[in-house]
Amino acid sequence: MRFRSLVLLLVLAPLVFSTSAQAVVVPQHSIAGAKIGMTEAQVRARLGAPVRVRHGSNLFGPWRQLVYGRVSVSFQSGKKVTSLMTKSRLERTASGVGVGSTTAQIRTGLSGETCKKEFGVNHCWIGSWEPGQIITEFRLVGAHVSTVSIGYVFD
Repeated sequence: MRFRSLVLLLVLAPLVFSTSAQAVVVPQHSIAGAKIGMTEAQVRARLGAPVRVRHGSNLFGPWRQLVYGRVSVSFQSGKKVTSLMTKSRLERTASGVGVGSTTAQIRTGLSGETCKKEFGVNHCWIGSWEPGQIITEFRLVGAHVSTVSIGYVFD
């Protein structure tokens, strides 16, 4: 019996490690394997069934959000992913920047970032806040990143 358990462990270990290796934030593109521009069917094929689905409406029209354990995937006024957000410490950039990082770690681990406090929000970002552009935002609460978001700028 021990031998079978050991063999099973050796077979399953690479699957466990490959799943955690995919816990990646790619600025301007993806979080947890969900990518800006994917359809809902593509997201579900990649991530499975969401924990919950939210709907609503705002100034830009109707929206739909698929909520997973480590990422929320939003569709604003259309059928393609327009934003992604994580609060998970498991989702990190290749250089290790993510929830829990400090501004110094962001500045060391990313390139092309801007960090400042404006309108009462302390955040760092990559990209341009121009309509139609994609932005990657690292929002800080106190001295640490609390959320990482990637999405289109609408206004």
